[in-house]
Amino acid sequence: MGTLPVSIPGLSQTQEIEAAQLSKGIGGRTYINSNGSILVTKIQLPSTMSVSNGTAYIYSGFTGSKEADIGLQYSSTYNVWKPTMKVGANNQETYIEGKDDFTYTKGFKPGSTVQMTIYKNLNGHTRATFWGTNNVGYTGRIITEIQNSNIGSVTKWKLLSTVAVTDDIYRKDIRANFSTRFTDITLDNRAVTPVVDTQDFTKVQVSGNTVNMQVLKTTN
Repeated sequence: MGTLPVSIPGLSQTQEIEAAQLSKGIGGRTYINSNGSILVTKIQLPSTMSVSNGTAYIYSGFTGSKEADIGLQYSSTYNVWKPTMKVGANNQETYIEGKDDFTYTKGFKPGSTVQMTIYKNLNGHTRATFWGTNNVGYTGRIITEIQNSNIGSVTKWKLLSTVAVTDDIYRKDIRANFSTRFTDITLDNRAVTPVVDTQDFTKVQVSGNTVNMQVLKTTN
């Protein structure tokens, strides 16, 4: 489905578009049309979560010779957000630091702010650092890598909030209601303004280097 940019009067550098459909899920997506090496942003996690028949993700990543998805996955079992990484077909993270504080039964606390830094290529590896507070009150960081990814140039970066399913036939069953915000988005230490790409049961608003996303689906 094509997209149709529409300016919203009164909101500086804010765009909305006709919703295009994501594959295997619903959600919102913005792109940063730049080849950078290090992306930094603060993620305001939802204070309340309502999601069923799918898995919620808030994440970033890049597109190029390999597609990378790097961010946080919601665990309804423990009511926490846990780091997740995939570069190309490889989703086997190596934990450099903080594994015991932000995995298993622990993760980032709903309603808190997590600072995420992504290095597309650090000595041949793709690295992510997440800094914030976990569900038992500990504040610190977890560092994960996809090793030997050897990323060269990328065509663009992305920011998303989604609910994923294993197959498109299950899209209709998704129920979700949550909001998130990416703030202070920089690429190689420069503030960047993302461009709205997809609004699939999601309202996406961009203002400067801040992105707000509200995922809402209550019926088929």
